[in-house]
Order: sequence, then structure tokens, then C-alpha cells
Amino acid sequence: MAGFLHSHPGHRARQVRWVVPLAAMLVLAVLVTLAVQYQVSDQAVGTEFFRAHKTISHTGELLRRGTAIGAAVLLVLVLAVTGWAFRVTHRIVRPVHTMHRALDALVAGDLGVRVELDRTDEFREVAGALNRLVDEFATTLARVHELVDRIAAQTRTTYDQTPLAAVVEELDRTMEFFRLEPRRTIREGDG
Repeated sequence: MAGFLHSHPGHRARQVRWVVPLAAMLVLAVLVTLAVQYQVSDQAVGTEFFRAHKTISHTGELLRRGTAIGAAVLLVLVLAVTGWAFRVTHRIVRPVHTMHRALDALVAGDLGVRVELDRTDEFREVAGALNRLVDEFATTLARVHELVDRIAAQTRTTYDQTPLAAVVEELDRTMEFFRLEPRRTIREGDG
């Protein structure tokens, strides 16, 4: 089951919410199919009974055997489709979880984070766009940090007690939230 369900509880719950309704619809389809099969078989068995003069018990056995085989085949198909659905949703949830982790790091002010996905699909394009956005933002913030440092140096030497010095100090503290740390890549499949 490890290859089917995502390891993160929140994303696993989302995955289950996607698959369970599909599995329920398949079970309903199986029950409807069996009911139709039973009705059709029952009519065919009735015709056969009168035509060939078979005994009721032999006819009932044929009907039960056919229904059991049909039910077994449909159950195997439902399980296969359910397994396939879990596998497909896992392939969708995994890159979404990776990008979610990167966004959480960005919200915390870590501008060194980048995303790397294994697959070449639309998620890879979104990850590339996110990486370009972070690069651009980090470059802009580096320039802002530099300007704040220059202004702070000038205000410390000339206007130590002015309101401008307090504003520069507040701006400097605010800018510290954004950490221009070394790059850290979050890869798909990493915890």
C-alpha cells in the first residue's frame, strides 16, 4: 500500500477523497450489472427450463454459478480500477506535496528554496515558474538589503537620533525576515 498512498496525512486524505467516490461508483455499477445479469439470466433460464425440461435445481445451480463467476470477475475489476486510481492520484499528489513544502518554506521567509520534480509534465513547468519567481524575488530583495544597509550606515553616522534612523532600523529588522540563504532544493519523493 506504500506505493499507492502518499506518506503525508493531509495529502493521503485528499487522495482517499478522490478515490473512494470512484470506487463507490464502480461498486454501484457492479451491483446494477449483476441485477441486470440476474434478470436476463432468469428469463433465459425460464425459457430454457420449459424448452429442455431441465430440473429446477440444475437450472438454479447454473444461475448461481454464472452469478458467482460474474461477481468474482467484477470484484477483481473493481479492485484493479481502485488500485489504479490510488496509483494515479499518488502520482498527482506527490509533486503537489513537494511544491506545497517549498511554498511553506517561502512563507517562512526562506528564499534559498527551489523545487525539483522528477516527471516532465505540467507540474514541472509550474515548479520552474516558481523557481524563476523566487530567483527574481531574491535578486530584488538582495538589492533592497544592500540599499537598506547603505542608508543605515549613513543615518548612523549623521542622524543617530532622528526619526529617519528609527525608520531605517525598522526597515532593516523587517528585511531580516527574508533570509537569502544558500540554495536548498526540495525534490519529489523527499520526506
